Amino acid sequence: MELMTAGLTAALSLPAMARAERPDFGPCAGFIASAPGRRRTWIRGEAPAGRTFRLDSPFRVASVSKMVAASVIVPIATGLPGGLDADVSDRVGFRLRHPAWPERPIRLRHLLSHTSGLRNGPSYPVPAGQLLSSAFAPGSAQFDEGGWFGPPDFPPGARFSYADVNFAVLAQWAEQVTGQRFDHLMRDRLLAPAGTDAGYNWSGVSQAARLRAAPGLRRQEDAWVDQVDSAPPPAPRASVLAAPEKPTLADTDVLPGENGFAFSPQGGLRASLADMDRLARRWLAEPEAFQAMEEPVWRLGPEGADNEGGVLLAYGLGVQVLTGRPGPAGDAFFGPDSADWRGHLGDAYGWMTGLFWNRRTGESLAWALNGMPETNRPPGRLTSLTTPEEILIAAGLKALGRKTGPG
Repeated sequence: MELMTAGLTAALSLPAMARAERPDFGPCAGFIASAPGRRRTWIRGEAPAGRTFRLDSPFRVASVSKMVAASVIVPIATGLPGGLDADVSDRVGFRLRHPAWPERPIRLRHLLSHTSGLRNGPSYPVPAGQLLSSAFAPGSAQFDEGGWFGPPDFPPGARFSYADVNFAVLAQWAEQVTGQRFDHLMRDRLLAPAGTDAGYNWSGVSQAARLRAAPGLRRQEDAWVDQVDSAPPPAPRASVLAAPEKPTLADTDVLPGENGFAFSPQGGLRASLADMDRLARRWLAEPEAFQAMEEPVWRLGPEGADNEGGVLLAYGLGVQVLTGRPGPAGDAFFGPDSADWRGHLGDAYGWMTGLFWNRRTGESLAWALNGMPETNRPPGRLTSLTTPEEILIAAGLKALGRKTGPG
């Protein structure tokens, strides 16, 4: 199945490339491109078992979830004494320190910008039914001989290292501060007011939307195989990864303030392309609420020693900040004015996603493609993205009347 607005067939055709070279978008893909007074959509694909991918099909948006979580956590933080520079230990429910820097506080700003010195340990993630604090307590089963901490050479705030655990700590901090469980907090402060039918680990998502769910897929032995969300729990249940010693643990057994991993703030948001578009339009309409998040906290240094791998070149508070650097290692995802764009990429369980906006022009672009392999991906021709991502972005920009895309 393929649905598109007028002119988008041309937007997805690349005359300079032979048909054999054009990207495989996998079993399904789509985007919503918006600008003041304009909205263009493109959707394609049939998932296995006849499940149609639609603009309102919820799926696991991966790390876009971090930015959505940050948009609620940052205002909470800025309204408290110390603001974003507060020591997270003051309110998270346990003392959090890098063993090599016991006198250096790990601040909310460090966690939001992935400069905290934390890493995903071998026991990642700490399952529901266990305490998040056990990952940082010497002698506990989850301490992993200090595997949740980065090298001792860099104190908190000195080095960027993208790690999901930062957002588990932030989610638990928010629960301790508000008394609300993270999934309910996100529903009440953002997802419901924004008019979405979305939720973390399916919490709050309607049964009708769950029936439209699109699973993450990867190719195995000439067949598309579900990686996640093949059978979402019936509403109103949510899914949680339970500890082995508590196999019957349900989401209703999870208490706030004990384990920020429980509802996957790092990647577990289930939302549709239509939901992502609604969030982008809301954030564009409230510039003062998002301004602090869009400013870079970290930028790649000249020698790269302050970056522990990865393709990101700058990062704000839960937001990817594009620098416009050209070339295959660069982030000029949206062409010459890429430095005006903010947002976040996602990559997990076969899904590759993105939600970005340009506050100067009022444009936004939400996209997703499914079936991406874990390794041996088709490299982008112009940026650090893959070829399918580059072409989806170029199509979305062309649908808005732009003449340029990644480069």
